[in-house]
Amino acid sequence: MGEDKMLDKLSIEEVEKLGYYDFMGYIGIPFFNVGGFASIDRLAELCQITGETRVLEIGCGTGANACYLAEKYGCTVVGIDMAERMVQQATKRAAEIGLADRATFKVGDAYHLDFPDATFDAVITVFVSQFLDSTKAFQEFVRVLRDGGCLGVNEMYRAENVPSEIRLKVDDNERVFRELTQLPFTLRSPGTWHQAFESAGFDAIKLEEYPNSQQQPYSGSMVEEFGGWRKLMGTLWRLFVYALRSGEMRRRFTAISGTKKVLINDKETSKYIGYVLCVGIKTRKRG
Repeated sequence: MGEDKMLDKLSIEEVEKLGYYDFMGYIGIPFFNVGGFASIDRLAELCQITGETRVLEIGCGTGANACYLAEKYGCTVVGIDMAERMVQQATKRAAEIGLADRATFKVGDAYHLDFPDATFDAVITVFVSQFLDSTKAFQEFVRVLRDGGCLGVNEMYRAENVPSEIRLKVDDNERVFRELTQLPFTLRSPGTWHQAFESAGFDAIKLEEYPNSQQQPYSGSMVEEFGGWRKLMGTLWRLFVYALRSGEMRRRFTAISGTKKVLINDKETSKYIGYVLCVGIKTRKRG
């Protein structure tokens, strides 16, 4: 309760200074996921997640995916995120729904995981690895996986052969999103994702493509991911107030809305952009 009151005391000027993901955590917006919980279910199936599985989620956001997995599959999930406010919201979410014993969260760095070797049965990322240097990050994921453990990613892609006019539109929106997040953001091809797994030494790699043109609207699972209508409406109201009071917030919201429209909903681009589910198994070192 005290922490919530402290967070609510931020002035407009202080809110404007928050980074993209700290702001999203402050507002309580769930981590972005085009495929919704259906894609998380499929990722769990590919990674063979059960009640005995110990899962590490890199880039947990406000904890929606981690809590969903813990509640539905009975697994233990540890989530890390670079944004402290995301971690605060995730911890609060788990406590509110009685999952604090199975879903825990901490601030962490994907390139320097604060866990011993072979700690987890599965490592997952959902729209996070696309911001990372996979050459560095995947080696760290391998380190904390036990032999026979799975790495599973749910990440955006762009097709190999994209018409030049579409490519220019996508390139421009990638640039906008990089500026908003202050993070490296590049849509990779399915083949590039597969190669990243091979280069990291994973075996039995499976990759599935889901074009955005075949997806249901993101709003379909929005209420559930926010945690109910009350939280959704409360968040929308706060966004409205910030947009009304701050020109900088209006600029950011407009940029975010435009970028997501092009990368997800645009009829021209959605045929060439989507998400991949890619899973590989860490095998025992040979020799």
